[in-house]
Amino acid sequence: MTIFLNCIRRVFQKGWSLLFIFVIPILLTVFLIVATSQEVQYKVGIIDEDNTLFTQDFIEQLKGQYKIINLTSNDDVKSMVINSELDGGLLFQQGFTESLLNGKDVSVLIYDLAGTDIFGPVKVYVSSYVSSAKQIARASGGDEKIFYQGMDDYKNSAFNVTYESALKYAGSERDVSNAVKSLGFIASGMIFLMTFSTSLILQDKLSGVYDRIAVTPVSRFSYLIQNMLACFVIAAIQSVLLLSIISSIVDFPFGQTPEQKQEVLLVCLAFSLVCVALGIAISRFSNTSLMAGSLSTLLYFPMLMLGGCFWPREIMPKFAQQIGDFFPTTWFLQAGRDVIAGKGIAASSQQLIYMLSFATLLIFVSVVVRSEKVRT
Repeated sequence: MTIFLNCIRRVFQKGWSLLFIFVIPILLTVFLIVATSQEVQYKVGIIDEDNTLFTQDFIEQLKGQYKIINLTSNDDVKSMVINSELDGGLLFQQGFTESLLNGKDVSVLIYDLAGTDIFGPVKVYVSSYVSSAKQIARASGGDEKIFYQGMDDYKNSAFNVTYESALKYAGSERDVSNAVKSLGFIASGMIFLMTFSTSLILQDKLSGVYDRIAVTPVSRFSYLIQNMLACFVIAAIQSVLLLSIISSIVDFPFGQTPEQKQEVLLVCLAFSLVCVALGIAISRFSNTSLMAGSLSTLLYFPMLMLGGCFWPREIMPKFAQQIGDFFPTTWFLQAGRDVIAGKGIAASSQQLIYMLSFATLLIFVSVVVRSEKVRT
């Protein structure tokens, strides 16, 4: 285990290594989580030409969710949206409620920027509310009194409910989403290990240490495995620190029970193994530091972006999502979501198998395939 201990010592005796592996990932992750977790306050302009009890009550419900700006028919909503004075606008046309009670297929006229999904959450909210109102109107048979009683019952059940999962997780869906988002940023910190794993072996190759191993009792297989184990131990320490420190700073729960937190850590360790194996493979077949750095960067950004670490995969085009399905970051976040939501480690077994198989393949290729010497 001489090489293993030497690798550990090489890491901890260099201040810049500790800075890039532990300090910067933690600071960067906390900054990104805090910066992207702020509540989005949509500015919604509303023109109520119908002016009925239903539309007034609907607007009151919207005020609880968004910043509402009351407009008149004389206001140019389209220009206000284009000039970013509003995120979007809603128009209740005259006769809206009457048509709704008569069972007609009515809809709220929506103004937003074409080709963007900025106003998407508001549109989903409005569509869901109107759809429920249509069902209640049909059930009431057009009776206005029964309709409004049904709407009162709907609001009481829809907006006063507290989230309680049938699974083991006791937080809200928003907590799950924020925790998964934080895992995406943690992944960016873990991938620093890919660059670090590359540097250790490449330094030995360039200095001739890797070639001299051939005339010693230590095999190249043992050399690579001990280097990988050293990097994995460092990755395990990094994972524990990231999860512990970040959860205490930003108050994002990575599970409500010790078992869940251990499962999240297990998922992180599986992804760390992928990062280490990828770094070993890059260093094994790189001839220069420039080549290794270029390959790392070439893999680094697509993995994070297409894997959904910086933004939800749902907002990406379908073809980009399909490409991202083959990236370890996608498997990592899906496994993390399943575990944090309380589905248990068994629910993420498929993603874990993908990550472990991918890491095994990289290690196998790194050990079996011989690369040319790089020392001149």
